[in-house]
Amino acid sequence: MTRIVIRRIAIAVPLLLLVSFAVFALTAVSPTDPARAILGDGATPAAVAGLRQQLGLNAPLLVRFWDWLVGLGHGSLGTSWFGNQPVTIKIVQGLPVTLALVLPSLLLSAAVALPLGLYTGLRAGGRADRAVRAVAGIGLAVPEFWVGLMLVLLLSEKLHLLPGTGTTTFGPDIVADVRGLVLPVIALSLPQICALLRMTRASAAEVAEHDFIRTARAAGESERRLLWTHLAKNALVPSVALLGLQLGRMIGVAAVVESVFGMHGLGSTAVQAALSSDLPVVLGVVLITATVVMAANLLADLGCYALAPRTRDS
Repeated sequence: MTRIVIRRIAIAVPLLLLVSFAVFALTAVSPTDPARAILGDGATPAAVAGLRQQLGLNAPLLVRFWDWLVGLGHGSLGTSWFGNQPVTIKIVQGLPVTLALVLPSLLLSAAVALPLGLYTGLRAGGRADRAVRAVAGIGLAVPEFWVGLMLVLLLSEKLHLLPGTGTTTFGPDIVADVRGLVLPVIALSLPQICALLRMTRASAAEVAEHDFIRTARAAGESERRLLWTHLAKNALVPSVALLGLQLGRMIGVAAVVESVFGMHGLGSTAVQAALSSDLPVVLGVVLITATVVMAANLLADLGCYALAPRTRDS
């Protein structure tokens, strides 16, 4: 297990550098001039040229990237080009909202999809299995923003059960904060539940055909013990690996869900920064997001190792 951690960390450092440099390279070929975007279309060419010089945009790409790395080495992600606010503050403001949306969605996906996938996989071909597969197929075809809009229309506008806007700040009223997260969490997690359910069901159905499952069932093992003792340990490895990948997708899709529910998280911060060519904020969000995704994949690898130690060399 220690070897897995060391190997993943050794890979993560150059990969983060590569991702950061790719963002720099994309900005170099972008048709949008950040200085012109900041000053507006009415700015004079002299003002635009002066701001480009001030922002260091006239320097070669490698020089700019090196300067950013030096600042990062000193613990600074730079300053936003809009408002001169430190990038760290922007990330700290948006990160709690995104985490409050993504983490419950990930937990809800696991809590629903894993047990249900194991149960239907153990009874492959039955009525419950056919019904679950049909629902999962429909759920995979529905995008998160459409789910969010339908939830707002039905549960907020028609039935008035839950607020149609998501939580933007967290205060002393915990109940109100939780109510504001219910619809966004459901909208974000539904497609992930369906994908994870299909993966778990397929893996469980394959494992259920093995001789040791038949032997345990013939020996009179209870369904619960058969499910959680024999089947789960062998069938959940692909699902745990998929959970690590789903976290990265959820962070990306969170930007869409946040816009539907009027939330101001890390996703909406990144979208606004990209539209306004605010490179320091884009870089900061990409770096933090990539780090979180790599950490999640590491935890998923460790989970796979714990379930099946034979995966340590894979």
